[in-house]
Amino acid sequence: MAALAAVLVSMAGCGADDRGEAPTGQAEDPAGAGAPGTTLDSEIGTEDEASGPEGGETGFVASGEIRGGEAGAADRIEGVRFRIFDGYERLLMDFGRDGGPAGVPAGVPRWSVESPAEGGYVRLRFPGVASTEITDEDFVGSVLGELYVVRNPDGGISADVFALHAFLYRVTELPGSGRLALDFRGVREELDLPPTTGARSVVLQPREAEEVGSPLNVRGYSRHSGKGVTVSLLDREREIIASKTVRAGGRGAAAWEPFGTTLGFSGHEGLATLRVGGRGSPDGPLAGTEVEVFVE
Repeated sequence: MAALAAVLVSMAGCGADDRGEAPTGQAEDPAGAGAPGTTLDSEIGTEDEASGPEGGETGFVASGEIRGGEAGAADRIEGVRFRIFDGYERLLMDFGRDGGPAGVPAGVPRWSVESPAEGGYVRLRFPGVASTEITDEDFVGSVLGELYVVRNPDGGISADVFALHAFLYRVTELPGSGRLALDFRGVREELDLPPTTGARSVVLQPREAEEVGSPLNVRGYSRHSGKGVTVSLLDREREIIASKTVRAGGRGAAAWEPFGTTLGFSGHEGLATLRVGGRGSPDGPLAGTEVEVFVE
């Protein structure tokens, strides 16, 4: 009943105790064989691997925020695993400790989860986790799409998990294995356009075909080896309307680095293209992504 209790906490907007923590589950390790750090795409889970005595259909929500874990239990994300069950898909996260014994699972570190208002993804925050063995993953499923591990400006790291279409989700701690399970179940509802992904760049805001004005707020994250990220708004003829180069990275972390900026402009209305990216060398090609928007 731990998964159900944890999600009921999220619907109520408070924790299972006075700290707002989610209770830990008692399910057996659903990951099966495989070393931490290994992604097992499209592996079919068994009924014994599903959490909760009611099977895999209870405890899913559309939004909410819960938290749990233990402070100091782990300081590193070691890997992710992917499972497909009847009716939902599961992302499992493995954790470890720098300097800890090899092959010995750590506990689940402090975490919180939310579904950002812009929709299309779930964000897991780990304030006490300092490093990661993974940066991003693609999943061969019908609901789960991609995962990006991002450095938090205020400390710790986050894992953003993108969906392919509208979904419900739930989170369950698996204390026996030291893993955290994030489950997605698809629903028959329209999904707001997901974030835009490309080579070494992800744009969270604005979304494709969004109506925008000046100043234009741009948010996302990138991996450009500490070099600047250039954010440009282009007209139909690919002429630059406005452009800025912002810093993203430079700390040598494996995680993606967040960036944000605003572009002020005037004298343009209608279709435009937001181009975000960077170059590996001064004369190298642009590695990034583009988002079409409508300027009001």
